[in-house]
Amino acid sequence: MNITINGGIMNKLISLSILLILTACSGLDVVDQPREAANTSFYQHWVHSYEEQNGNKILNVFRPAGSRQFPSSRFRMEFGFDPNGQCVYKYLSPTDQHEMRNCVYTKIGNEVFLYNDQGKALSHLNFTIQSATQDKLEMSYGVKKPVVKTKKKS
Repeated sequence: MNITINGGIMNKLISLSILLILTACSGLDVVDQPREAANTSFYQHWVHSYEEQNGNKILNVFRPAGSRQFPSSRFRMEFGFDPNGQCVYKYLSPTDQHEMRNCVYTKIGNEVFLYNDQGKALSHLNFTIQSATQDKLEMSYGVKKPVVKTKKKS
């Protein structure tokens, strides 16, 4: 069975299909209202500012790299995050050398899970964001374990 559609109707259907596809890809609602902008403060290079913690061992304060002159320190943790899931972190080796290492991360809500470049979890570096603004990141190490689906026993 062959169905013939008027050329004008076909062009309108194709145009509507393209509009719907482009709308879905652009993140705009069908009524052309932009979604609320995501908080991008997290995506930058952070340096541990432990002097601001006032002895608090749970809440860790980080400031953007280059935002201030930090006092000399034997080791100062650093993280850098980009929106595409790539990151770097400062590593303190057993021989007391400091180096930046590449990593990848997953951010689920306010929980951040880090993995080395071979995909191994860096569980000791996982953290929960308490607050993030353009000039200050407050976090605490540790996150809840990710949910793992299990098969139901019959």
